[in-house]
Amino acid sequence: MTAQSPDVRRDRPIGYWIKHIDRAVEEDFARLLAAEGLNRRAWQVVNTLAQAPATGPRLDAALAPFLTADEPTVAPYADALAARGWAVRTAGVYALTAGGTEAHTRIAALVRAARARIVDGLTADDYAELLRLLQRVAANLGVEDAGE
Repeated sequence: MTAQSPDVRRDRPIGYWIKHIDRAVEEDFARLLAAEGLNRRAWQVVNTLAQAPATGPRLDAALAPFLTADEPTVAPYADALAARGWAVRTAGVYALTAGGTEAHTRIAALVRAARARIVDGLTADDYAELLRLLQRVAANLGVEDAGE
């Protein structure tokens, strides 16, 4: 890197920073979750089921912002959690088992620690302002709150 590099990085547009941060956050969480034998989608299913048991369609609705044409349902993740012994499916309703609840508690603590590390150095006011500004940018682009 040259002495000029820091100025060049500071002058990059918002799209660069959003992509750069998104990619880094995704990679960080992928590493954390891989150590637990999960990926981001499976974690989202565990986290959703930790709130309350749910049918497959209810899980899909809760995680709809993350579904794609290539991945239109989270049912395979819920089924994999059941095969792992972390969830059971009874009468079409998925629920965490004791093992799934224990795993959720353990992994949620790791996720909280990762999120805290990501915003290290920001005050509570800084963080609130950052979210407010990002929400304004999203609104300017016509993006509705995805609910997560």
